[in-house]
Amino acid sequence: MKGLTNQKLTVHVSPRELVGQIQSIIQSQLNGRIYLRSAQESWHLDFRVGRLVWASGGSHRFRRWQRSLKRFCPDLSPTKVQLREKTIFDHWEYLALTVMIKRQQISREDAVSLAKSTILEVLFDILQSSEKITEISHTTDRQSLVEDPLTLFSNAELLSEAEQSLKIWQSLGLGKVSPNLAPSIRNLEGLAQTTSPKTYKTLCSLLKGRLSFRDLSVIMGHDLRTLGRGLVGYMRRELVALKPLPDLESPFAGNGQAEVPTKTVANLPLVFCIDDSPQICYIMEETLRTGGYRCKTIQDSLLAMPSLIREKPALIFLDLVMPVANGYEICSQIRRVASLRKIPVIILTGNDGVVDRVRAKASGASDFMSKPVDPERIMALVRRYL
Repeated sequence: MKGLTNQKLTVHVSPRELVGQIQSIIQSQLNGRIYLRSAQESWHLDFRVGRLVWASGGSHRFRRWQRSLKRFCPDLSPTKVQLREKTIFDHWEYLALTVMIKRQQISREDAVSLAKSTILEVLFDILQSSEKITEISHTTDRQSLVEDPLTLFSNAELLSEAEQSLKIWQSLGLGKVSPNLAPSIRNLEGLAQTTSPKTYKTLCSLLKGRLSFRDLSVIMGHDLRTLGRGLVGYMRRELVALKPLPDLESPFAGNGQAEVPTKTVANLPLVFCIDDSPQICYIMEETLRTGGYRCKTIQDSLLAMPSLIREKPALIFLDLVMPVANGYEICSQIRRVASLRKIPVIILTGNDGVVDRVRAKASGASDFMSKPVDPERIMALVRRYL
């Protein structure tokens, strides 16, 4: 590659030594890109005027992108992020972020937060793989491919934060465990005997080997350290096993991915879930999708009514306790709109008391479901009302 300088590593390096090499390259070049490669993975870091601006690569590039959108822009589907370019290049996601800002699909503040989260995740994986990295190369033409950065991050601060996160992860006994691995239940009976019924149901819903530690972290609303500490005990007792998880297919146009015909998808009944819990939303999406239904989740209660009026779902699951507007208020609003008046509304509640039921019924609720939500109970209610 033109303008590329390669440095072959003949010995294993520690995370601390790798941090030093990365900082040295950035300080000497100011603008450009660093490429790192191991036998299984490759990454790149973009920097301008001695500051990091973007990072990509690794084994879960598309999974990371979709997870980041769900976290920082939960109401935007990844498939709606389209560019004119028909190929996926190294910094496609970064360009997509700038386009999303111009289209007002994401605020600049959220885009910057997404970029920082992405860089930290990539840096963590690079440092965890430091002993496996066989090659570091960097551009020497002193030009960055990212010409219009969202912001300039302090590479020293981000490298230090990533290094500290790795040390905490290692202190849990997970030093060799990649956060990109997927936990799955290995011993159902043993897990049932060592957890409460509520925890057991939640773990059975989430630990199916289809979500990585990082996916679970976003869905459950826990940071990676808290999640790792919670699961490591089950892993040591061989109640939970880990498995490799492939990356998602590219969600972008022009990648040759086969799509379900629009008419077929449009004919599936649409179910709404309005709940500020990412965990509840994920379980709903997964349960309904596999059950043959479309599902749209909304975590911001203020966005509920405009979306309901626009899309007119066949069934609504509605959380009772949410910030700003609660379930009673939203249910009453639904019943005042003629086009929504007959749509069944199932209230989700963690406090299944008589007072809540009476008040919800007065607001127009059709039924109730206690938390934590159970896939079998979800489908039973869906079949009853649809």
